[in-house]
Amino acid sequence: MTNYLGLARDAAVTAYGPTSVGEFSHTLQEAQDNVISYLFASKLKGYPDWYISVTLFINGWEATVSEVVLAPGEASLVAPKWVPWSERLADYKALQAALEAEAEAAAALAEEVDETDEDADEAENSDDVSNLETVSDEESAATNDVAELALAPADVPETPEAEDNSDATGGKAQGFFKWKTLRGKKKHK
Repeated sequence: MTNYLGLARDAAVTAYGPTSVGEFSHTLQEAQDNVISYLFASKLKGYPDWYISVTLFINGWEATVSEVVLAPGEASLVAPKWVPWSERLADYKALQAALEAEAEAAAALAEEVDETDEDADEAENSDDVSNLETVSDEESAATNDVAELALAPADVPETPEAEDNSDATGGKAQGFFKWKTLRGKKKHK
């Protein structure tokens, strides 16, 4: 004699994995003779109140697995309670106001932290000023020269080919307004 429940569980585990198959729930006698469906609770994410259904065809003492599918439970396909738009909009506005208030509180806290950091830095800097050595004129001039080079715009001459291409198109990139001219010709025909 074949253990039909064990065969059905093995088929469900093979199809969906051992962590997805829950406890045995119940059986359904199908309209055809010798066909029984075993339903197991589904542990799949996103499928609460669903079942893993294993349909067996029983011929004498032998059983054959016909199909393994997900089947919805009674409450799984029921739509949530309808909420009027005005209430949903009010909830959305309240959420946005709470988020804005939270952002303002976080900004105020950040400003307080910055002010206390600046006060601490000023106190440290006043102690460090007495320990500073004077910088020579040569060192400061070298530093200024490097800064000027870094900020100077690059003088790269344009190639004559680039100037010719821009002059030929009236200062516009080639093909830039080609679609407009083609469109205009179609209208005038």
